[in-house]
Amino acid sequence: MKQLILTCLLFTISINCQAELFPTMKATTVAPDVYAILTPARDIPNPENKGWNSNSAFVVTKTGVLLFDTGSSEAVGNALRETIRTVTDKPVKWIVNSHAHGDHWLGNIAFKSTNPVIFSTSSVEEIIKSDGSVWVDRFTRLTKGATGNTSILLPNRLINERTVLTLDETRIVLFPSGDSHSPGDLITWLPQQRVLISGDVVYSDRMPTTSASNLSQWIKMLEQLEALDPVAVIPGHGDVTNIEGLRRLHALLTGIRNGVKKGYDAGLSDFEMLPDVI
Repeated sequence: MKQLILTCLLFTISINCQAELFPTMKATTVAPDVYAILTPARDIPNPENKGWNSNSAFVVTKTGVLLFDTGSSEAVGNALRETIRTVTDKPVKWIVNSHAHGDHWLGNIAFKSTNPVIFSTSSVEEIIKSDGSVWVDRFTRLTKGATGNTSILLPNRLINERTVLTLDETRIVLFPSGDSHSPGDLITWLPQQRVLISGDVVYSDRMPTTSASNLSQWIKMLEQLEALDPVAVIPGHGDVTNIEGLRRLHALLTGIRNGVKKGYDAGLSDFEMLPDVI
């Protein structure tokens, strides 16, 4: 009995500690059984946001939970787990790692106890294998230790083409973006709810990061996503949006590409072409 009481007490302390670390973390209903967990941060990982600067989403099925992106540390992953528990006590059985940037997958380790299927593309798995420790060190440095010493839990099911899954009675479509935002991006489409969970292929309310992108492919992919006509889009960063958000991002990236091309063709340097780009 004493051991049971101690276990319950430690569990309660754990929940309270995660709430104190990330007091604004909450699950927002987007559609039936579909929830977004949106970070208020619009900046890079730092001591103030404790590394939590990317969004996650989850889908509740009959027997479990599909979690899309697990955050930037074990601490963030633990907080996500407790936030999911405010909605359901079902276990996280499936995880999607949208891409290889550490703010979207370093929290995998927080879900190890439920032995989840972790989906990613081959490219993402390879990058995590080779650069995982680099991401841990980077977030530790940027947050001055707030993200702690996170262990790496690799993806274990690879998706390299459009794949339709039925998880219990919930249809899930996973498909690669063609390396739009970064090598190996994986997108989730929920056809029954018409909800798109995009990772960093969609940004809302902040400028997108293009350093690892294939910009022309990204623009093409946005056209394909617009054709789905989603009623809601859960982006990798920013507020939940819809098809209008896809169109805004499409116009922004197209303008950047065209402005750079115009300057490049004219032989301009980067600072000289900047007025046409912005």
